[in-house]
Amino acid sequence: MSKTRYRDRGELKWIPFLMPEHVALLKRYYAQIQKIELPDLDEQLLYLWQTELERAIREGDQVEVTLFVDGLTTSMRGYVHAIYYAEREVELFDGKVRRVPFGDILSVR
Repeated sequence: MSKTRYRDRGELKWIPFLMPEHVALLKRYYAQIQKIELPDLDEQLLYLWQTELERAIREGDQVEVTLFVDGLTTSMRGYVHAIYYAEREVELFDGKVRRVPFGDILSVR
């Protein structure tokens, strides 16, 4: 006698029965769960990133900046267009010019 193992698909089998309102609610729920808090940044790290941004301006290198936006992290790759120390912002060009506040930067590579 051979044994067959039933493989349960879990939650996948219920997806066709979800109403659009439920799908939207679940998407918002999962997006909220993935949010993180802004970590405390060391002044030495900020200085290191500032020198990396200045070097990228001088040499014309592309940088990858990890940003903290609304509880989520996003990466952005582009060229440093300008640094505004008074406004505490950096201007990056990745097809269009974007101004990024220093407080939203998590890392610079």
